[in-house]
Amino acid sequence: MVQTQVIIIGAGPTGLMAACQLARLNINFIIIDSKPAPVAESRAMLVTARSMEIYRQMGLADTVLKEGQVIDSFSIFMNGREKATLKTTNAGQGLTDFPNLQAFEQFKNEDLLYTDLKMLGHDVLWRTSLVSFAQNEDGLQARLYDKTDPFRDFFVEADYLLGCDGASSTVRQQLGLDFIGGTYQNKFFVADVNLNWLQPTNKLIASLSRQSFCAFFPMYGNGSYRILGTLPQHFMATEEIDFDDLKPVIHSTAKIPFNIETLNWFSVYKLHHRCVDEFKVGHCFLLGDAAHIHSPAGGQGMNTGLQDAYNLTWKLAMVLNKAAAEPLLNTYHDERYPFAQWLLRFTDNIFGFMTGQQWYVYYFRRCFIPIFLKWLLAAPFFSRRAFKTLSQIGYSYRKSRLSINCSSQKLKFKAGDRCPHILIDHDGHQQSLLSLLTETKFYLLCVGDIRQHDFLPAHLQGYINVINLPHAACWHKAGVKGKLFILLRPDQYIGLVSDEMNTALLSGYFNNFK
Repeated sequence: MVQTQVIIIGAGPTGLMAACQLARLNINFIIIDSKPAPVAESRAMLVTARSMEIYRQMGLADTVLKEGQVIDSFSIFMNGREKATLKTTNAGQGLTDFPNLQAFEQFKNEDLLYTDLKMLGHDVLWRTSLVSFAQNEDGLQARLYDKTDPFRDFFVEADYLLGCDGASSTVRQQLGLDFIGGTYQNKFFVADVNLNWLQPTNKLIASLSRQSFCAFFPMYGNGSYRILGTLPQHFMATEEIDFDDLKPVIHSTAKIPFNIETLNWFSVYKLHHRCVDEFKVGHCFLLGDAAHIHSPAGGQGMNTGLQDAYNLTWKLAMVLNKAAAEPLLNTYHDERYPFAQWLLRFTDNIFGFMTGQQWYVYYFRRCFIPIFLKWLLAAPFFSRRAFKTLSQIGYSYRKSRLSINCSSQKLKFKAGDRCPHILIDHDGHQQSLLSLLTETKFYLLCVGDIRQHDFLPAHLQGYINVINLPHAACWHKAGVKGKLFILLRPDQYIGLVSDEMNTALLSGYFNNFK
């Protein structure tokens, strides 16, 4: 019998992120996957600014910047003509240290995280699958199957189990949870190709027609593109579809001169939009595609799984280290389920509009959207708002019971928000506040002339880093007029904002974890 604290089922980006975080938090775990190795296909494409901020804390962001592809514009084409363009270069300037749309394919994310995991002294049990598990009052026992030896089943006892095993999740099925939602009527295709055309290298292009839709995503490497789109109705009954059969469809939809020189990967599939009602059942959790799946509109899927893992793992560590009680883990569902529900609505609305074949949808798309977008995309407030939404830096946990406001100042941020992007003078040069958060720990920011720190309870001193920050102009712009204390959670969201700080207030906040 193997014993550990956490079992992670699935070594995709979500499972690997969970493993890397638990390794940093000194939690014992095993991570398994039925595959023989990480995927080789590109699959998911975009890495959001919020994910990049996490990667920076892990020391991985520079690799993404070096090996990824910046997308500097997004254009909508109809009948081969460019109808509207949004310049995305530095679209998030002043909002984050990662202001660009960044293409970094899923297999690269998996390789990045897997390499990091091995550097931390851990590895994945490949060719190993979950057979069954049974929960009890203290934890669970899982039966695993090692495919390298057809006669080897083994059992693992653990405190918790994380289901990161994708849309067909065995964990979800064995928990008996319904995957509520539906399936889009259209079939879709995705192809990674080497493309020869006259369009700029870093431009993302969406081509719309009455019958179909296709988009061209630039990837790292000269002429490397991801093409995805919908199939016309006459393909619906066709089981085996060859990519050569789709080339005329792509050309007729885009009506842009191009030549596909090499096909690297191709797949046809159905898209679903589904979500479970419970992200936590007993000692089991669902993360990523095991909990929610949706259309690829906005490039949110992989990033949402990374955020799920980032939200949950620090809470698991606190409970396992007896610094918090079991109820803290309920906030994983409370915080991530509303986001998943919003994301399903958001991506469904975008995808429905882009692919809808009803005459009125197409008429509106063809006649009004180009005019509307030309006006809207020229407005700075819209591009900033769009960036905050798509990059996931604008999402907040303000309604969480872990978010407490005790300040009378008219601040431009509140408890539950991501740590504000504020540039401060540090070690002789300017850098963002977020860049100082180099550990997965709580940070207490003391803004103003604060010299005493005797408010830290002895039992919390190992969990909280204190940073003193002068009351500079950057804080004044954010609404800070006097002394301010900001307690940041390990996932870089604000837990507590207060004009004063003392032992009772700080201990009282951590009592929310009991």
